[in-house]
Amino acid sequence: LDCLRRISKGKADFAVFTPEDLVTAANSEIEVLITNELRYTENDYEYEVVAVVTDSSGIKNRHDLRDKRFCHPGYGQESEWTRILSNYLEASIIPQSCETKYTITENRIKASSQFFKSACKAGPWVHNPKLDQKLKLKYPNLCELCDYPSRCQNTDKYWGRRGSLMCLTDGAGDVSWARLDDVRIHFGLVPGGAESTPDGYSFLCPDGTVKPINSTNPCIWVVKPWPVIATKRTVAQDIQEFMSTLNNVDSTSWQGAMLSLIEIFHLSIYKLEPIEPIESYLERATGFLNANSFTGCHPPRTIRICTTSNIENAKCSWLRESAAVYGIEPDLDCLKADNTTHCMEALNNNAADVVMVPVDLIAPAMKKYNLQPLFYETVNDNEKYLTVAVTKTGSNVKKLEELRGRKACFPSFDGVAWNSVIHTLHEKKLLTSCPFDSGVAQFFGPSCVPGLPRNYSRSLKKNCGGNYSGDFGALRCLLDGSGDVAFLSKNAIADFVKSPIENKFGNIKLDSFNIVCEDKSEGCHFSWAPLGQAMVRNNSSELWMQDTLDVFLQMDSLFGKNYKSLTTPLQLFGPFNGQSNILFHDN
Repeated sequence: LDCLRRISKGKADFAVFTPEDLVTAANSEIEVLITNELRYTENDYEYEVVAVVTDSSGIKNRHDLRDKRFCHPGYGQESEWTRILSNYLEASIIPQSCETKYTITENRIKASSQFFKSACKAGPWVHNPKLDQKLKLKYPNLCELCDYPSRCQNTDKYWGRRGSLMCLTDGAGDVSWARLDDVRIHFGLVPGGAESTPDGYSFLCPDGTVKPINSTNPCIWVVKPWPVIATKRTVAQDIQEFMSTLNNVDSTSWQGAMLSLIEIFHLSIYKLEPIEPIESYLERATGFLNANSFTGCHPPRTIRICTTSNIENAKCSWLRESAAVYGIEPDLDCLKADNTTHCMEALNNNAADVVMVPVDLIAPAMKKYNLQPLFYETVNDNEKYLTVAVTKTGSNVKKLEELRGRKACFPSFDGVAWNSVIHTLHEKKLLTSCPFDSGVAQFFGPSCVPGLPRNYSRSLKKNCGGNYSGDFGALRCLLDGSGDVAFLSKNAIADFVKSPIENKFGNIKLDSFNIVCEDKSEGCHFSWAPLGQAMVRNNSSELWMQDTLDVFLQMDSLFGKNYKSLTTPLQLFGPFNGQSNILFHDN
């Protein structure tokens, strides 16, 4: 989707897009033209999805599916089946349930459980393993047809593309939801390892009819179009002609290198005639637009994410569109505030639902704005916020108690460093008075604690003569001589040294600083913390928390570090528009 933005801004001419990307582009009203398809077979679509029934079941139309046995390909193969296509049959035939006492996901599961007599829907129903197991125990008939019903996992015999057909022809089910290319192989209509004869099986059609399996004109419920080349209007003809020349090139030439960049499974670059816009292209794809336009529950259960800048809001908006295209529910909305504090106020006033809170605002979020964590960003150990005490090289301070009477620099009041130091001083019995905040003022000399409330000791803000807020501010405070020690994240030191703004002349080195460390075997940090947390209202219901957490877990699976497809449409954790740490941290 970064490529889509670049094309829309005139910074790129063409790119490869999936059909899901095209839906996002259409919903975002970005104009691009489609010039070529990237095919690895001669079929018109990457795949077509059909419903196959046993003749003995008596199924003649969609209404006959009630109380029948359903063989479903299952979940956990998103690179081949998006949830929207996987759930298309059920979304088409089962009345939607929107009971407020259930999550959206459980409403769908419950409706399927009540509609079908039994089923095999193996694999993860939700991305939370404990909740997944709980739902499978609650609706066991949806695992009843599986080879191992008690497990109902993606290792089951009846899981996967061919698994749903095995379920049908083994006699376990009455109807199978499957890809047409797999059906043809399974029933021996094309070479490739037949598992059954076509006798006794038919296609169930969306129009309420049935056709024999060996029909030359099978009825299709929904298709997935091929990946395409899309471009801006002004160069569409030139791009199409150039792409069409790449079909028979020497792999060692620059054209061959170009081909290897845009195609993974190369057979042919198919020329679209005429070149056409997204809307008309997708309208020809049976069921595909319908699959992306089923109505949601009313009133909607939209999750409102609060952002703090234009670029955060832009990334959130793209995330919203991408999540919708991949069938993630509930849907998202993006609301912009001036800063994180205003976002926390918005949550407290029920004007927003989720905000990403940096590490130093976690405590105020909980104490002042009645928020609680929904999840935190996990990072490698070397990326965590590790609170350390830093002095300038040459300082003779070796132990924490030797800092008594010294000038201290903190990133903020009530942040991780502040609370970690208070906790450590208390543990070491170095605070002589209560409340502990007063004890800190007595332990240290004149110091700087940005954001300190007015009713606190003046000595703790006496040395705040410069812009000393944040980790970099604490280091500036130390270097300016306003402090003898700075408490901050260990990782901030290297970032400060590398910063062209903070270290414009390059005279500050890593060895300009010393970390106070009493026992290196136990680590030199006071505490560790994740870089950020998603926070929600303290009075949020468990049901809403489950719904919301599952949305972010699904986005992590599709757009996060461990996405399963060849490419990801959007990087959840990565640069956005050339800027780092937007909405989520890159690492």
